[in-house]
Amino acid sequence: MNKQSWNLINVVSTGIVVTVLFSLALFWVRYFVWFKLVDSMPEEFSRVIIRPSGLVPGEPAPQQMGPQNRIASEPPGSNEPNFRYSQVYVSRNREIVIGSAFGALWDITAEAFPFRDANERVYYRYGGGNEQSYICIDNRNGLIIRHYIAFEPNDEGGPREVEFIAGPNGISKTTEATLGRFHDPIVTAGMDPNRIGLYDKGTRRFYVIDFVEGIISKSFQLPEGDSREPIAIYGVGGIVKWANNTGFGIIYTGPEIWNAERNKWKNEKVFFPDGVQSEEEYRIIEGIVNFTYIPILDKTGRIHIYNVNSQTLTYAGYLPVPMSLFLLPAAQQNDIANPRSVLAYDVVPVYAIRRLPSVLKEPGKIIDVKYIGMCVGSVSREGTSLAAVVFDPNGKLVCRGDTMSNDKSTAEAIYDTNESTLAPPILFLLENLQPVAFEVASYLCGDRIEAGAGHRALFILPNSFIGMMGRVNSREYVGKQVEAFLLMAPSLILSVWLAIKVNKDAILAGLSPVAKKWWLIGTIAFGLPAYITYRLTRSKETLVSCQNCGKMRRPDMENCHRCGSKWEISELTPSNWRISD
Repeated sequence: MNKQSWNLINVVSTGIVVTVLFSLALFWVRYFVWFKLVDSMPEEFSRVIIRPSGLVPGEPAPQQMGPQNRIASEPPGSNEPNFRYSQVYVSRNREIVIGSAFGALWDITAEAFPFRDANERVYYRYGGGNEQSYICIDNRNGLIIRHYIAFEPNDEGGPREVEFIAGPNGISKTTEATLGRFHDPIVTAGMDPNRIGLYDKGTRRFYVIDFVEGIISKSFQLPEGDSREPIAIYGVGGIVKWANNTGFGIIYTGPEIWNAERNKWKNEKVFFPDGVQSEEEYRIIEGIVNFTYIPILDKTGRIHIYNVNSQTLTYAGYLPVPMSLFLLPAAQQNDIANPRSVLAYDVVPVYAIRRLPSVLKEPGKIIDVKYIGMCVGSVSREGTSLAAVVFDPNGKLVCRGDTMSNDKSTAEAIYDTNESTLAPPILFLLENLQPVAFEVASYLCGDRIEAGAGHRALFILPNSFIGMMGRVNSREYVGKQVEAFLLMAPSLILSVWLAIKVNKDAILAGLSPVAKKWWLIGTIAFGLPAYITYRLTRSKETLVSCQNCGKMRRPDMENCHRCGSKWEISELTPSNWRISD
């Protein structure tokens, strides 16, 4: 290997190490400042209340309530009515943002939560922490396994483990080939583990698996050419991504009346639609009560309702786009958020149900279920704003609410509120220590990084100021480019200044014109990491005076790199005399 090739390898390897170490140090400094910024967020920045919900006939038009409003939990006072309207309450706390940097957010508050083992099998636990009761999706074999502990003990008096294995063609206690195989299925988890819904991505077909009856019901299949691609089906608490345990989720309460005898709010017999008899219980509730209506989330952010009875998949709503620092409120009212572009989301369907009268404190049998609408909430990629929307049963937008402070989006207000902490300007300066190449990449392709991963990014920063600007499509093109240039200006000025220093030193160091050109390009593109790499890898030769031009030159080069003269050394002629003892 010649000296030139060795020098190139040395420069590139040193540059990679320096860039990674520099980015790591910058990441933790930025994270500490971001932590202080988020930790000081006022409480009212973290919730949206819509009251009434707009889903109950007879109630007035919905409106967003002020941040001081909370869900009433105490009995009405002397000046309060004994009736309250339906309400949508969506909240999230700072932990959802802070924890995103570590990627360790798991839904552990529900009875079922998924995890993967070393073989990429997905487990959903059931039974309040009973690790022997679960549903397993074995992606290697394409089978669904239902495992639980039976009430009856085995012959030795110990617990009797029962296991059923399901494929698209049936259910068995063994892995028979006749069961068939699912291809990358998604399931409804967190409800009745004995009866689950499933969507098979390979065949694009919906199934209902009844482990008690031992029946597989093949249902609706998406036709050839249908662009819809489900990525999530109703599961724990709804269609959720990083939900309740992170302080984010939707709470829907139907219209309620204060029951003085029982000293509690009651969500029953409040409103009687036509055809409902007084002895029947009528309630409006969130969640899911059976498998008649199953919400499905598409990869585009659109939500559909799968009606098991009619075998149809109809449009029901979408994930809202929360406000960001540079996104004007009016610009994104009807925009649809990509599921990867929001930090968290929750989808909760709302139903009107009718029951027969309760017997012995047990709820009466459900005799009718009607889907009446849907509540959807999402948290912005940066975690600074929250959007909530309500849709009617036809998928029409009923109402939208956003986290606001003094008529300003919290995505904007958080930076005003924290001026005294100097966090916003410090964040801006730290982001501009990033190389210009990374800033340009953050501007052009930051929206392609998954929202949670964006909080752990080292090089491309989708949550930086320039990254937020890049995701805004509602601004005029030329104006947007000018603003982006101004946001990158400090980084560009720093890189140019460092390039000038490299250029001056490269002349002294004797770099060839080609090498000097590449160092200039590299320093402008990669800023501080490139400059540090240059200082670490530049020649360490001691310069001497050139006999021709008098300037300092490298002694290891045949020609002077300043004037081009050859390196001439006068011949030493030995003397014709000697000293002897």
